[in-house]
Amino acid sequence: MTNRDSTLEDLRVELREVARRLRREWSERVPDITFAESTLLSAVDAHERATMVDVAQELQIDKSTASRQVAAIERRGLITRRALAGERRAQLLELTPQGRKVLATASATWLESVGRRVEGWSDDEVDQFVDLLHRYNTAPPVDTSPVE
Repeated sequence: MTNRDSTLEDLRVELREVARRLRREWSERVPDITFAESTLLSAVDAHERATMVDVAQELQIDKSTASRQVAAIERRGLITRRALAGERRAQLLELTPQGRKVLATASATWLESVGRRVEGWSDDEVDQFVDLLHRYNTAPPVDTSPVE
């Protein structure tokens, strides 16, 4: 194993640990909404006139998955759908007041949790971490076909 391979293995282990901690902390600290639901609410909130296509593109999921997720949070009263004027099939998605409240609470809780994790880091270290995560997350997609 080369030094690079060893480092990449360390990175894989650390990324897996980050994902595990994020899921666990989310479920412990934000029990009223799942991480996926908050991501969907954030995607709707990010667009002034969000449609199912906007949400699917933002979350990089197919429309049928987005539709199922929207239906689930709509049943919980966190989002509404209404016909988009002049469009036969498109629907406008909007957060309800309850949806805004749940998203605001989840976001504030999450921000506080992240703040605790980087407590003691310098501003430069936090900036560098953000820059590196952004670089990682915006790298060209990899081939997702199974490795033989």
